[in-house]
Amino acid sequence: MLINGVRYKIYLFCRVYSIYKKYPQWKPLTKKQLLKAISEGDEKAFKTFFLYYYPRIKGFINGLLQSQEEAEDLSQDIFLTLWNNRSSLHTINNLKPYLFRISKNAVYRHIERALLFRNYQQKETEKYSPPQESNETDDTIHLKELELLVTMVVEKMPPQRQKIYKMSRESGMNNEEIARELGINKRTVENHLSQALTDIRKILFITFILFF
Repeated sequence: MLINGVRYKIYLFCRVYSIYKKYPQWKPLTKKQLLKAISEGDEKAFKTFFLYYYPRIKGFINGLLQSQEEAEDLSQDIFLTLWNNRSSLHTINNLKPYLFRISKNAVYRHIERALLFRNYQQKETEKYSPPQESNETDDTIHLKELELLVTMVVEKMPPQRQKIYKMSRESGMNNEEIARELGINKRTVENHLSQALTDIRKILFITFILFF
């Protein structure tokens, strides 16, 4: 059976990741050298790039979606797009923020298509094409991007937890007021808020660890 194209290569990279990750000398080039080699069509350089960044991107996406299968699909699509646009990769100056941005946007589009994220307002503002010159550094995440991440985490929460969090943070209600409004005890409100904050801290932690 024949399976054609780059998508099959991406699939193979995913299949052999568990083998290749055992080798410690798999990142011989600097980021600039690696991107330049990929831009010139070097498949070995792309494999090196894939083996290093695929688990990071997949981990980030899985942290947002809480789905290994969806994380794998989106991650593979990202690398397929990167390969298809390889001729421009050498123009990227700040790789980690760029990968963070395209991963974040892939998740946003996925959620929007599933009708789970109605408040997403930047669906067409950032594409997979390499970015224009930017003053961002590898240590910088825009506040608006963090706010969007938090919004997305909240939208993925169970209905009651989400409602309690919004009543607390957006409406400014205290725990007693929320409990009275919803007809539940104060302890339940506190538990939901505690878990909501844990969910938010978790994804922010994953974001900084994986990309910055």
